[in-house]
Amino acid sequence: MSMHLKHLFTEKHIASSKVLSTTTLFLLAAPLVILLYGSFVFNPANADNILLYCIQVIADAISILALLGLWVTVLLDVVVESHHRSHRVAPNAFLTEHMPSIDVFITTAGEPIDIIRKTVTAAVGMKYPHITFVLDDGQSLEVKALAANLGAAYVSRRDRSHAKAGNVNSGLRYGKGEFFAIFDADQVPKQDFIIKLLPYMHNKKLAMVQSPQYFANTHSFIAAGTSQAQEVFYKYVCPAKNISNSAFCVGTNMIFRRAAIDEIGGIAQNNSEDIWTSYLLHEKGWHTLFVNEVLAVGEAPATVISYFKQQRRWAKGGLDMLLTTNPLRSKKLNLDQRLQYFVSNTYFLVGISILAYLLFPILYLLFGIKPLNTDEGLVWALHYVPYFVLYYMLSWLFLGRLYLATLSTAVASFYPYILALFSVVFETEQEWVATTSKKIQKDAFMKWVWPHVLLIMLGILSLAVGWYEPKNFWTTLFNTIWVVLNTYLLYLFLTGEKRLSRATVQLDN
Repeated sequence: MSMHLKHLFTEKHIASSKVLSTTTLFLLAAPLVILLYGSFVFNPANADNILLYCIQVIADAISILALLGLWVTVLLDVVVESHHRSHRVAPNAFLTEHMPSIDVFITTAGEPIDIIRKTVTAAVGMKYPHITFVLDDGQSLEVKALAANLGAAYVSRRDRSHAKAGNVNSGLRYGKGEFFAIFDADQVPKQDFIIKLLPYMHNKKLAMVQSPQYFANTHSFIAAGTSQAQEVFYKYVCPAKNISNSAFCVGTNMIFRRAAIDEIGGIAQNNSEDIWTSYLLHEKGWHTLFVNEVLAVGEAPATVISYFKQQRRWAKGGLDMLLTTNPLRSKKLNLDQRLQYFVSNTYFLVGISILAYLLFPILYLLFGIKPLNTDEGLVWALHYVPYFVLYYMLSWLFLGRLYLATLSTAVASFYPYILALFSVVFETEQEWVATTSKKIQKDAFMKWVWPHVLLIMLGILSLAVGWYEPKNFWTTLFNTIWVVLNTYLLYLFLTGEKRLSRATVQLDN
């Protein structure tokens, strides 16, 4: 090996999170705020309309579980400092002396050729000897020619069974490396991706090392909202999972040990093959590691349909694991791992909560019904306001800034989550389509946004009805504020494809 390559291996990296003062505020305030709010909501004496109250209890239970799960995860990341040292790069001898072989798989399924070209070019040019395979489920002659011109091997298959998982498993029949990396077609790796991550594999118990997804197209409104939400996930949640050996694959930008994947029978053949593969590896006793260093740059969903399809795919994988397997029942995982998988999967139930919260103020203005007795307005507000401020300001608390795009995409996400829930419960199939696939653009827009349009129309109608003969001025005013805010956020999302992120409001800490 050349002296130049040896020099590259001397770099050390320890990933750690900068703890903002607002993050500390979240850790201190969240338990108190949740207890205060719960003492009012879960007291049946405060019920008004019984049916709506039952829905409120379910919605709040889901939201509180998600919030507490996030609180515990962030607390562990901040308090248990030792896990950050696990990110120190392995001894250089593993690469310079052992020279482990590695394949690089790029999965494609109809993405624009310019996007594929950038990724393949970067992958072929990565430092350290490797073979790059373009695994094309689009069966494109143009992609085949591109791979040949750039020096990559080309693999396609006759059918597209099991979507991305099937595509990777097909590629594994051709790759012979001891390790393999996977990139989505829109994830452009940096030159030092392999030499930064592969050294961790000196640990023979390590099955996977994962790096974060990072998005460059945040000039787009929807992409900006998606990116900021993911930033919280990768900055706090993923590193903390190293503490309990429960870091899971996110589908791209990682390296797998071939022997570990062979032991579980290949990549899990599921719409969310990433978390399922990690789950099976952990059940077999393998270790995984998340390294919080950006080593690839990609594109977040920039359109309504691409965002919804991505979220539905992720949600179905998580809810399928929750409702059909339930990690809490696994006898092969330790308690920490069971809890981490359970919390991660239950998050996608928040679609129920979001829809309920959108409907409650509309129902009051239209029909004068509400889930909770708010006659003692001050008492109710003291319990309610801190909790919902906490929920709406999570991105600001963790990152020191908040974009309207983040709130807008979060509020609109109820629909793909609910679709995923119905798909799991009623065992219906869904077609897997890549985030940047051309086919996404051809889908009917109204098929995906009709619930949001309906809520906007009902919201506008409720304002006229509610103020025609208001029963209670302050209750009507409060519900009006929520209807206006929610309607505005939904409107921003539906028109977000044509809006640049600079049109958002940023609250800097």
